[in-house]
Amino acid sequence: MSHGIPAEPSELAAVRATSRRIGTDMSLVQGSGGNTSLKNGNVLWVKASGTWLSEAEERNIMVPVDLNKVRSIMNSGGCDFGDAILAGGLRPSIETSLHCQLPHSVVVHVHSVSGIAWSVRKNSRSRLNEVLAGLNWRYVPYAKPGTSLTAEVFCVLRSDGVTPDLLILENHGLVVGGDSCESVERLLFDVEERLSLTARSTPAAKINSLQNAVSELVGWRLPATEDIHDIALDDEVLSISIGGALIPDHAVFLDKQVAISNSADEILTTLSDYRSAFRDDPDWMIVRGEGVILSSRLGSAGEAQLRGLSAIVLRIPSGCVVRYINENDAAKLKNWDAEIYRKKLDEARSQRD
Repeated sequence: MSHGIPAEPSELAAVRATSRRIGTDMSLVQGSGGNTSLKNGNVLWVKASGTWLSEAEERNIMVPVDLNKVRSIMNSGGCDFGDAILAGGLRPSIETSLHCQLPHSVVVHVHSVSGIAWSVRKNSRSRLNEVLAGLNWRYVPYAKPGTSLTAEVFCVLRSDGVTPDLLILENHGLVVGGDSCESVERLLFDVEERLSLTARSTPAAKINSLQNAVSELVGWRLPATEDIHDIALDDEVLSISIGGALIPDHAVFLDKQVAISNSADEILTTLSDYRSAFRDDPDWMIVRGEGVILSSRLGSAGEAQLRGLSAIVLRIPSGCVVRYINENDAAKLKNWDAEIYRKKLDEARSQRD
């Protein structure tokens, strides 16, 4: 750790307020996803890995790092920025190198439900050109979060020498930069309005039937919010939801070997079959046409990702061809030390709550 703890700049209060506003909007951030940063001289204040933006004004989640050291580590091919930390015991965001690379004073990365619903659809770029006309933006092909994504962004930035204020990250979300929190939020919500998609309607979940079934199970419960049930209530939504990981956080926090029961009456049989096949319990279960039930194994971040998954898939127009993260890439994310660290933080948070 470097010597000389930097004084907090006055602008950091505004970044914390912006972080909280964004972090409490489920259409922009789910769980511990997303990150924000502020550049002040040679110090980058960036959200700590695994923390929640929604708690930015309650907890000290901004980590100061030495910009020059981060760039030096990046140039040598490294992705561990521990030696660049100037204060505190938390790790800087996995996306620290991305924030470092962009020149804007304030940078915000969100997992926009609408933005993702656009970027996971194959052949959507021509429509994005129409919807985002007049904005200074670029499209970034999918890359693993961290230095791989930073390298991809670097290639995009070098392609025409113009620094965009908005990046659409394929299968990942949005990045918005500006000279102040006010300008960033203004652009972000302009983009959200342009990208807005209407969610398809679904039948009502069969809450009573699910509740009766769960009452006979140990370690299972209903979701805290009813929007998660929508995954089970439309055949196309269900199919897309279990087809693969749409974004990195789905690969990390959601087990794609989801159990599917044909009715609440068959849940016990479905559990038994699943245990025989995988020698373990699932983290969650779809009850086709009725709703979703959750295992106590699923933490708060996982449940938040299910809310995001439901919201995203409901906004993918019927008949669209969907692009998933490659299975090998998804497996690497689950086994990546940086993501294992985030999962451990989620487990601790879930136990605390």
